[in-house]
Amino acid sequence: MTGTELAKICIRHSRDPHIIVDDQDNVVFGNPAFHTLFNLPENASLTLAQLGPLDLRRALDDASTNAHAGPMANVDFTLSVDLDGESLPLRVIEQSVRMQGDERLRLITLQPLRRRSEESETVTTARAWPTETLRSLDSECRKALAFARKVAGSDVRVVILGESGTGKTRVARALHRHSPRAGKPFVEVNCAAIPEELLESELFGHVRGAFSGAVNDREGRFEAAHAGTLFLDEIGEMSPKLQAKLLRAVQDGTFERVGENQSRIVDVRVVAASNKDLRSLVVSGEFRSDLYYRLAVATVSLPPLRERPLDLQQALDQFESANELRLAPDLRSKLMAYSWPGNFRELENAFQCMCLRSRNGEIRDFELSDPLVQATSGIQSAAANLPSNDSEGADAMNSPDAVSGGSLARASEDAEARRLREALIANAGNRTRTAQELGMDRSTLWRKMHRHNLA
Repeated sequence: MTGTELAKICIRHSRDPHIIVDDQDNVVFGNPAFHTLFNLPENASLTLAQLGPLDLRRALDDASTNAHAGPMANVDFTLSVDLDGESLPLRVIEQSVRMQGDERLRLITLQPLRRRSEESETVTTARAWPTETLRSLDSECRKALAFARKVAGSDVRVVILGESGTGKTRVARALHRHSPRAGKPFVEVNCAAIPEELLESELFGHVRGAFSGAVNDREGRFEAAHAGTLFLDEIGEMSPKLQAKLLRAVQDGTFERVGENQSRIVDVRVVAASNKDLRSLVVSGEFRSDLYYRLAVATVSLPPLRERPLDLQQALDQFESANELRLAPDLRSKLMAYSWPGNFRELENAFQCMCLRSRNGEIRDFELSDPLVQATSGIQSAAANLPSNDSEGADAMNSPDAVSGGSLARASEDAEARRLREALIANAGNRTRTAQELGMDRSTLWRKMHRHNLA
């Protein structure tokens, strides 16, 4: 087996895009993830200077020159590529492949620093703003989107508030696309999906040896977003300790990698989002007031779907038209009356399931499953077993031990339980999608659901 064949086997099933090139810059092999990223046919004849929209040869030359690297030295750098009107940051790693009997080859990894936007994240398939993707018939929502359009062209920091599934990420991406930084990286960080002990390294990077497992230097999301936009989703879940470290980076763009004393400076526009009322968290002391006021230079609040009946009706009409299906009158009334706790994300998931229920071009009924039903029943059962109105029971309910240690308090206040419930609602109870969104495997999700009585 030749070295080329061995390398092909190793990278064929990798989730990251890889290519193998020869000493003439010809692409000898590209794995499926590479062809998917650039939407290229598998039999396309490619060179490093012609990888779809990317001139990788020039980028590699620039990186080698800046790093003073030799012609066969390994190269590791970050660049941004425009794919379908969206700026995607890529980490590029070039390594030599030396196998006896083979010509000189190079293995190049193109690792996306975030996932690409997907059409399934929008109710409509149009991508233009504001007339299609972010349009609304609701007066309050239209005011919020009009304000977002005004601040998009500036460089001020923005906080986007709204329940899970209301479109906060779409608004953040639109702010970037229509800002002076549109051609630069847009980097997303879900603060709720990354464990607290890893989030600092994720944001600021780390140096080799900073902690167990840190075998190489690694840049953080702030550096990856240099000259572009950093989107901090679910920032209300960030610990007070990390809020203090984030404050300095937000204020003047200065930070240190974990395990490093050297200060670094970046030019980043920060856009944050939360499904919580950050002002209430400031009052309760859970969120730093100085960080809040630096982030919330401008605030965009998105109303929930249950308060936007005209938008819901329009979404149902678009679903019928796009799929050439008809919703039975009783089902339409049922959908209009439903509260949609997962908002548009739950609605999109319901649309996918409803397509499977059609018969002769009509959908007669659809069960709106609510992942909270069992959890709510469990909480109600726990409440029913608590002492009633006698004074001893009232004292027990008001004691610090009962508030901090009781199962009812844990079920209603635990931050992890809230995140699990919201993710389950947003994904219509689908555990596989929920686990992927939270960055954990199904077995871990299952254990956490049982721990919080959500299974």
